[in-house]
Amino acid sequence: MKVKRECIERVREAADLHDVVSGYVQLKRSGGHWRGLSPFTVEKTPSFYVLPEKKFFKCFSTGYAGDVFRFLELKENFSFIEAVEWLAQRYGIALEYEEGSKETTLSKNTLLAIHEDALAHYQKNFAVEKTVQCYWIETRHFTLEAASRYGIGWAPERDHSLLPLLKQKKYPLEAIQQCGLFCVNERNQYDLKPRFSGRLMIPIYDVQGRVIGFSGRILPSVSAGKEVSKYVNSPETPIFHKGNILYGLHHARRFVKERFILVEGQLDTLRCWECGLDATVAPQGTGITETQMNLLRRYAEKLLCLTDGDAAGQKCALRVIELAFKTDIEVQIVTLASGDDPDSFLFREGKDGFDMLPQEAMIPYLIKTLLPQNVEATAVEKSVFLKKAYEMIAYCPSEVAKGTYLQELSTQLMLDLNAVRSDFRNFCGDRIFTSGAPSGAIKVTHVVNSNSMPSKLRSVEYDLLALILHDPVIGQKVGAVLDDAWISESFYGYLLLKVLMEIRKGCWEGPSCDNAVFDEKELNELFSILATEDTVDDVTSAVNTCLQALCEAFVKNKLNEINQKETQRRRFTKNSLDDLDFFKTLQSEKLRLRHMRSSCPKIS
Repeated sequence: MKVKRECIERVREAADLHDVVSGYVQLKRSGGHWRGLSPFTVEKTPSFYVLPEKKFFKCFSTGYAGDVFRFLELKENFSFIEAVEWLAQRYGIALEYEEGSKETTLSKNTLLAIHEDALAHYQKNFAVEKTVQCYWIETRHFTLEAASRYGIGWAPERDHSLLPLLKQKKYPLEAIQQCGLFCVNERNQYDLKPRFSGRLMIPIYDVQGRVIGFSGRILPSVSAGKEVSKYVNSPETPIFHKGNILYGLHHARRFVKERFILVEGQLDTLRCWECGLDATVAPQGTGITETQMNLLRRYAEKLLCLTDGDAAGQKCALRVIELAFKTDIEVQIVTLASGDDPDSFLFREGKDGFDMLPQEAMIPYLIKTLLPQNVEATAVEKSVFLKKAYEMIAYCPSEVAKGTYLQELSTQLMLDLNAVRSDFRNFCGDRIFTSGAPSGAIKVTHVVNSNSMPSKLRSVEYDLLALILHDPVIGQKVGAVLDDAWISESFYGYLLLKVLMEIRKGCWEGPSCDNAVFDEKELNELFSILATEDTVDDVTSAVNTCLQALCEAFVKNKLNEINQKETQRRRFTKNSLDDLDFFKTLQSEKLRLRHMRSSCPKIS
């Protein structure tokens, strides 16, 4: 699904970044820029800047940077196309799609409309079914007002009225088959049976508050004497991907200040909301995913995991901690007594009871769970445990955080800190630990650890990259003369190489959220460089200086390698013909490298 490039540029030109951002952040003029508190995290000192002339924003707290499309992607969890369409509608711009793409957009809009009609249908059923209302009030202990507020509905047993309703509204058969509300007979695609029957219907919303699926809870009166699943959820559809959605995020993100609360299920979430714990979310019937944790990280840096006191709750907490290290989220664990869940506990004890529950940090919880003997454990038991802990900590993107966790381990286990640090370094060895990259992104596994943020120290690669980003014509000239072998194995070197590859393919139009070549950290850095002032007077001279520096560094490294080879060979030389040929070859290579240094290519 692609909008024509010229339409995207019209939207980009018409969209006022200050106008869009002002809906989320109170901005104040600061010289030629606008400044405010970060919309992506909690802070007291403003570190978020909007640069109106460049049409970019930069958030120094989180490292996020970009244009108006990227802002909406980060803040509203829009896809690139959704951001374009949202802005086009806001600024009254008609969009044109590449051939075959408009149908995909219409299909998604149709699926969303079907779910809205299904929601109204289920709610209407709930409003007239006294038995279900009784279950909701007397068994689940919620009010009818809460049912209306959260869109609770009812799918009766053997009810086939939804399909005729959708057909009456003239929805395409293909969309009805794809919506996930019906089971399709493989032999007869026209034979559609309701997926949900005899179930309390809980709508699932995306972060924009649009219904994209349902979770159906079987009623005890329906399941009596039958072997049926307690819950049935919508399957994967073009608008519903359970690993990328958190139940309740559309509500919780409006209330989160410092941290989210994570519970297991939808009814647990609703109970939390009813008790005033509005920043509560839940995964979609599966274990929490790294994508979901990264989604939470966009809004808050802390998470409280409220788990059941059984083995499943413990497994859930350990999974959350494992991902917390990868996504740089600070997690506290609250474990309920065996037999309790958040719904039952909060109904009985309320928010006051919740506030009294003890909270455990990640390292103490790991020790208590994986090494119950704590300091009384044997050396072997501690060693086995430490390897498990090191495996998690190694993925942490912050070196400072790694050091803090190692210090906690040494203190809790009464071990020498230097020994723990040394043990950790030996465990990591030469391995590179990276978390999952976005779909389509190139993951760095041999050149650079892309999880480590770039150093503030300027490098030749950084300077050359900045010159190219500020002047696309320069990029074409550099791409024509620069030998890629000269580029160092560093973050900026790797980023420069990727930009040059795009330029040579004729695909480069500046950093863009719809370009899958760059991952999130790389996009942040590209936009950050573009957001800086271009103060170079003689760009051509600056580029040639960079080219010369890269060439000289490359030649110097190669000459050092040749000198080492000569030294090693001389230790064992027998002055044979093979030795003479070997040294002759090396001398020829030295002459070639020196000629390269003296005749470094330049642009004009």
